[in-house]
Formats: sequence, C-alpha cells, structure tokens
Amino acid sequence: MDKTLEEIFDELEALRNDYFSTDAFNDDIYERVTPDKWSVGEVIYHCYLLLRLTRQLSEIYIPLSRMYMHLLHRTPEHYDGRMENIYAGETMKAPFILIPDMKRQYSKGELRLMLESETEKLKKCLKDLSKDELYWIRYPDPVPGYPNIIQTVKVAKIHEAHHYEIVMERVRNHR
Repeated sequence: MDKTLEEIFDELEALRNDYFSTDAFNDDIYERVTPDKWSVGEVIYHCYLLLRLTRQLSEIYIPLSRMYMHLLHRTPEHYDGRMENIYAGETMKAPFILIPDMKRQYSKGELRLMLESETEKLKKCLKDLSKDELYWIRYPDPVPGYPNIIQTVKVAKIHEAHHYEIVMERVRNHR
C-alpha cells in the first residue's frame, strides 16, 4: 500500500483509539443528551455507514476508472493530497442513506468492529493502486470538490473527527 495512504489509515486508527477510550464513548452510548441530536452510538453508526458507502462505491468505481485511465494513458497533472476540513462551519444535513436508522443498538465493541471491518475492506480495495492512480482517480462527489482517492480517505478521517468532536462537546456541555 502507498505510504501516504497507509499514514492516513494509521491516523484514523489513532483517532478512533483516542475517542473510544473517553468516558463519553464508554457510558450509555445511546443516550441522546440533546433530544434532536444523535447519540454517540448513532454517530459511530453514521460514520460506519459513510465508510461502507465509500467502500462499496470504490469496489465498482475504481476498477472502471483504472481502465479508463490506462486506456487514455493518463497521469495526474500534480500529486495533490491536501484536503481542507469541509465540515468546518455550518453543518450539513446527512443524506438519507447515511442517517443512522438503527434496527438495534449495537454495543460499542460491535460498532468498533464494524468500523474496523469496513476500514480493512477499503484498504484491500486500495492496496494495489499506484501513486498515479491514487491521485488521478477522482470520486464523483461535488461536496468535497471531486476528491482523488488520497483526499477521499482524508475526508473519511476528517468526517469521523468532526462527528466525534461534536458529540463529545455535547456530552461535556450536558454534565
């Protein structure tokens, strides 16, 4: 796997380790401290849904994009992996497919395993990509500005950090 991509996944793992060791992530994770806002458990499940959607899209989109790239003999104009925090400022509404409509309440351990499983599946999907492919292939997502693969994995990390920090702030303000 590309070193830059590996570093982003390592940062994501460290982020999860930090948050999952906090009191907020070890109390009643389904208590909504603000009635109309998601609980810790719902936030984790939402992050899982985004990761799963990204992986599912990648399994179909990347092979097609690779073929297209190689047919055209294209390479990236530059290797830009920068990604701004698109979640800073006013929050956006989650699309309906990412709203945590949970059929049951998973334990914190189950939720962590679900995140880890999807992360491993995404890594497997990306592990054999060349540096050119990682920077040339762009996802059809206008919100983060049609990010390349490196930027997309950064968006996933930024997304989790954003939601975890918001839910932590709510819990702190509730105590």
